[in-house]
Amino acid sequence: MIRRLAVVASGAAIVVVVLLVALHTASSGHHKPAASAPRRRGGGHAVTPRHTTTAARRARIARDLGEMIVSRMSGTNPGSRLLARIRAGQVGGVILFSENFALGAAQAARMIAQLQRAARSGGTWPLLIMTDQEGGPIRRLDGAPPLRAPREMESADAAYLEGLAAGRALARVGVNVDLAPVADVESSESFLGTRSFGASAELVARRACSFATGLRDAGVGYTLKHFPGLGTATASTDYGPVTVTTPARELRANYAAYRRCGRGRTTLVMVSNASYPTLTGNGVPAVMSPPIFHREAARAGIEAVTISDDLQAGALREQNHPALHAIRAGLDLLLYAQTEAASEEAYVKLAADIRAGALSVTRIENAGAAIRRLKTAL
Repeated sequence: MIRRLAVVASGAAIVVVVLLVALHTASSGHHKPAASAPRRRGGGHAVTPRHTTTAARRARIARDLGEMIVSRMSGTNPGSRLLARIRAGQVGGVILFSENFALGAAQAARMIAQLQRAARSGGTWPLLIMTDQEGGPIRRLDGAPPLRAPREMESADAAYLEGLAAGRALARVGVNVDLAPVADVESSESFLGTRSFGASAELVARRACSFATGLRDAGVGYTLKHFPGLGTATASTDYGPVTVTTPARELRANYAAYRRCGRGRTTLVMVSNASYPTLTGNGVPAVMSPPIFHREAARAGIEAVTISDDLQAGALREQNHPALHAIRAGLDLLLYAQTEAASEEAYVKLAADIRAGALSVTRIENAGAAIRRLKTAL
């Protein structure tokens, strides 16, 4: 295991350099004139050398790829390897769990400040720092609101106040994205329990979006999840493959929350790891399915940065290179919620995919631009 991690670390350390050199073929013919360091010939118009322009674009692509990676962090203090990857622009966000908050809010604030200092020292954009603070039993920052589960928030006003309180608590320690609220409309067979706001699409839309508005008003980004819906799923995708066979008409009727608040400068949408054959015609997980990102997202009125559910989840264990297929389908942020090593490996593999021409440079650039717009708004 140690030897394997050493190889991965070595690859990650040199991957940016290799990527900058090897992306020349992928980026040639699409360069823009650089704004800096122009050269004049005979006193005429400034001319920028082609090699300078393409090198700058390759550097941007390497950073754009890094923006797409959201990594787990081990412990209550970031390790030197994670900090080095952040400084190198290979990580764009960090997801935190209860273990990371175990020493309390004050230590959490210092930990997050250290992560953000690493980003600044590397000249990269600030990190997305995210956690699951849904309410009730799903609260990573212990003792912070909302103490009530979504099902127990009895009105839209109550949901707004819970979202506002949660957002303020998260913002105080430096968390800028809540992976909440759950926008799934629960059925009698659902595994979600009190995580769902209810069994009516309109009720869920009103309360979930009110909670989201509270987060937004506290300066924290919100995440509607799990598109196109886990409300009729009988099992969690955390543990194995899940197929949702609910008729397409019913699934689409439950898009109400996305139609109401699935767009905005600080909005994210988490895409499910389940498969939806009634929507896509096949068993491909939603996070890897182009029809979900294009046709279904358009039906739902979604205009937001998209983020995967955990790419290390049991539902994707048998899938070959899910990150590659998810990016091709239209995903922006890749979430690795179990180990730091998995996010490091993903960066190395995806960089190799770009070099081999297996992954569109334009797709990476578009995702990077969307993520930077989100970061600018937070």
